[in-house]
Amino acid sequence: MAEDNPLVSEVTSSSTATSIIIHGDINPNQRLCSVLLNEFNYLRWFRAVTLALGGRSKIGYINGNIKPPKTTSMSYDAWLCNDQLVMSWMLNSMELKLSELFSYSKSLYILWEAVKEMNGSQNNATYVFQLKKNLASLKQGDQAFVQHLGSLKNMWNELDLYRPHITDH
Repeated sequence: MAEDNPLVSEVTSSSTATSIIIHGDINPNQRLCSVLLNEFNYLRWFRAVTLALGGRSKIGYINGNIKPPKTTSMSYDAWLCNDQLVMSWMLNSMELKLSELFSYSKSLYILWEAVKEMNGSQNNATYVFQLKKNLASLKQGDQAFVQHLGSLKNMWNELDLYRPHITDH
């Protein structure tokens, strides 16, 4: 694939995962998603960021599958370039006061874990209550059936995001 396209090169890290650098996608001022992280929307931001990173073949930087090679490795510079690029995208996908808190993280994985630790246990009970209330009072009104069904499905999906199904093993 890389040899067919001069804008794409592949770098193999010390793990078995292959990281793809898309040279046309190198803009550190980009945002990963339209949702800016604030103190109230972690789960929505989390979902948007993981979708964006997955679509860019960069999810391994936050889930630990793309590990940093040794600093003496020939692939270290390429890994560092990708890690810092995606870190800048992530920082640009946060409100300024939050991005300032995480701007000195040593790697994207460390930044991701710090954000998760700070926000992951966020109590969403109030928002879940509001979603359930909105679902209970949803009426079709003048909407076409497909629009009404879309609104209903959207609220259910959001509720699933905030309150995932838990199974006991």
